[in-house]
Amino acid sequence: MITVAGYELDEARRYGAEGNLWVADVDACADAGAIAVAGVVRLGLDPLGAQSSGDIVAISFAAVGSLLAPRATFATVEEAKFVGPLRTPAGGRLRAFNEQALQAPGAINADPLGVWLVELVDVRATELDTLVCGEAALRAWFERSLARLRNEGMIAE
Repeated sequence: MITVAGYELDEARRYGAEGNLWVADVDACADAGAIAVAGVVRLGLDPLGAQSSGDIVAISFAAVGSLLAPRATFATVEEAKFVGPLRTPAGGRLRAFNEQALQAPGAINADPLGVWLVELVDVRATELDTLVCGEAALRAWFERSLARLRNEGMIAE
């Protein structure tokens, strides 16, 4: 884990430059209940994405089995004053969604790195290679994202 401007990031994960989503190989996830399956990735909100979303009160997911292109909507979140899409940073087939996130959406805000949202299979390695990874790149990207969201009034100083 690394800390950038007070936010913890898992440097073993990749991050979508837009949408503040993380992507992790299932076999690299720390979830004790996870079954390691090669080629399966999980998506979740990063800490900045969770904070800028506000309190998530509901979430709905695309249907299991859906084929999703990059930037396709895989979920819709409902916040206290907003309803909007979450878009996948890489394409693939939706294998599963997290029942915990569906039943207790507030858990996403409480533990963004610990609560995954969906699992995708058949994700192209070339698409994963476009995501932000590595400590130096993560720090630079995250600091830019934080500054942008502060300028837009999405995050308090």
